[in-house]
Amino acid sequence: MTDNINTPTDEYHVASLVAYCMQDQIGEVTQAINAIEGAEIHATSVEGKIVLTLEGESHKTIGKKMDQLRIHQGLINLSPVYHQVLDEGQ
Repeated sequence: MTDNINTPTDEYHVASLVAYCMQDQIGEVTQAINAIEGAEIHATSVEGKIVLTLEGESHKTIGKKMDQLRIHQGLINLSPVYHQVLDEGQ
């Protein structure tokens, strides 16, 4: 089985994550999340905890989006909570 990020599939992936960021950089991290296609913030705390989801067509696209966030200097930790795969071809 090959998993090429450029090959269209009938799969739909959604992953929920919790991001912990520095309190003084909540705004910057929030902007970085909002800049990613398929990302949605569901809750933010003043302590720097952000609950978000990422959507994509493969586990690789989810991973690449997570990698985009991980490099942000204000992000302390990014923890996946849940990942669901749906086959929309059925």
